[in-house]
Amino acid sequence: MVPLIEMKLYKQPNGKTWSMRFVFEGRRVERSTGYENKRKAEAYAEAFRTRLRSEGIGFLEKKDYPTLKHALAEFLEWSATRQKINTTKRYKTASTALIEHFGRMRVNLIGKSQIEGFITWRRSQFVTAGGAKPKSGKPKKLKRKISNATVNRELACLKKVFSNLVADGVLSSNPARFVNFLAEENESGRVLDMNEEQLYLSAASQPLRDYATLLIETGVRPNELCKLGVRGVHLDGDKPYLVITDGKTKAARRSIPLSKRALEVLSVRLREAKGKYVFPGGRGGSDPNSSALKFSNAHYGALKRSKIDGLNRSGTEGSCTLYSFRHTFATRFLERRPGDLLTLAALLGHSSLRINHKFEAIRSMEAGGHTRGD
Repeated sequence: MVPLIEMKLYKQPNGKTWSMRFVFEGRRVERSTGYENKRKAEAYAEAFRTRLRSEGIGFLEKKDYPTLKHALAEFLEWSATRQKINTTKRYKTASTALIEHFGRMRVNLIGKSQIEGFITWRRSQFVTAGGAKPKSGKPKKLKRKISNATVNRELACLKKVFSNLVADGVLSSNPARFVNFLAEENESGRVLDMNEEQLYLSAASQPLRDYATLLIETGVRPNELCKLGVRGVHLDGDKPYLVITDGKTKAARRSIPLSKRALEVLSVRLREAKGKYVFPGGRGGSDPNSSALKFSNAHYGALKRSKIDGLNRSGTEGSCTLYSFRHTFATRFLERRPGDLLTLAALLGHSSLRINHKFEAIRSMEAGGHTRGD
């Protein structure tokens, strides 16, 4: 006689996913379906009931697959002991949206279609960034769509989690393996003229003002400047320079001579530094021994206040991103030293030349003053 299994679906107070409760052969069992949608939860419960009738009590005693939330927690612990601290921080940030979407869904229930569903859901969301600071009252908040770059970082985290689960024998295959990353614009083609630069810097609060100034004056990548350590800045002597040590390639690990304006900014920041990094991390830059991760919210606030995207006097394509300052540096360099692509490539981290050659190039730019505005 086939045993009758009465199941009840329910949600915990403030819970997101449906759970099932039933009694089988005198044994009370409660399990999460992993689904927020009731229809999907009912289908899962029916499939579970069918297997229970077929396989008996042994099916209940089989080891459950971990939930994605649990798998992510173990993955972050692994990352903290095996990878760079900033890599772990990026994964931890990326895990927030993954947990929000998948909840306590078990990893064996997540396939390619579920992952693509996550991407669709994520791309429809908006993020709130800091806006202009009024003279009184609460600051206004700006809304913008989640960028493809953000979704890609979250997808990369998910791919790595599943890769580790396969390596550990928990899963037989990686369902994220054939899910493609979204196209993203890594370096904006937008270039700022001098007037737009001044409008932006005047609207930027600290430490964004110093951060943006150094991006414009050195051409370093935004993430390279976030990770710049105090020990990487050399101000002694008549040829001050900074050293990028965290690049992924040999060319990216480079020395960059400092202009007078960059020297002035770094002199103040080093004098006030209390820890390892030029731009410390944590809330409000309060953790002196961790590096800043990003300046996105402050940047969007400065854009709103300066209105330079509405002006766009340079006529170049795209909106102003933090990468636009690197592009601005490159454009101004070639205006002062037409054709000197080798030195520019070395400064940007795409090849290597002697530091003296690069230093002379920076000084020659200064000799003619800054690029004209209009």
